[in-house]
Amino acid sequence: MANSAIDIPFYVSKDGQPLVGAADEMNFESLKTLDGTDKSGSAPAISEIGGGWYKFSVSYGTSPFDTGDLAGVIDADKNGDNSLALAERFIPVEVRLDFYSLLRSVYKMSQDKLTGDMQIKNSDGDTILKLDITDSDSEVTREPAAE
Repeated sequence: MANSAIDIPFYVSKDGQPLVGAADEMNFESLKTLDGTDKSGSAPAISEIGGGWYKFSVSYGTSPFDTGDLAGVIDADKNGDNSLALAERFIPVEVRLDFYSLLRSVYKMSQDKLTGDMQIKNSDGDTILKLDITDSDSEVTREPAAE
């Protein structure tokens, strides 16, 4: 069972108005881990939500989100067809394990009574993050785990 994707939304405007119908004009200008490893080659696809909102999806444990937090820039006008000003064209984005941690407090969760391992689930019941639990004499440790 693999971790399910989470959607990362972002907004794009043109001259202060929502930019619509432009997902095909968008790509990742850069996508890197926080230590500088280039993940642009495995950047996810971008799709439109509507009203100027777009999204991309990632799953912890699956490239590019397989070695920790990510930071990147989306070029919302890769071919120049949208005639966006530079301030509107380049959209900074980040994907952090912190996002998953916040989900733990508001999403469904199951915990194995024998191992302590936890699975955080989206509203459809799909696992979006598995936390392996290690119990020692002095502490309990939770580690994100790819399945």
